[in-house]
Amino acid sequence: MNNVNIISILTKKILKKTVEIQKEFPELYKLLDETPLFFSAKEKNITSKDLRQYLISLKIQQKSFEKGIINKKDLQ
Repeated sequence: MNNVNIISILTKKILKKTVEIQKEFPELYKLLDETPLFFSAKEKNITSKDLRQYLISLKIQQKSFEKGIINKKDLQ
């Protein structure tokens, strides 16, 4: 699989994960704008590695947010 295909697949996965977060965790979705990225949207040489790292960071943020919600419910 060539790099263009990999980047396309990763971009689709990022979009899917972002939409999932937006629907299931709107509070977290609002915070994503405040999340510092390691690359800029203006950067021309975004690599598949950069996209993989960003996708992983989205997944980690979602899991952490879910744990926080579960912990809050347990405390009530």
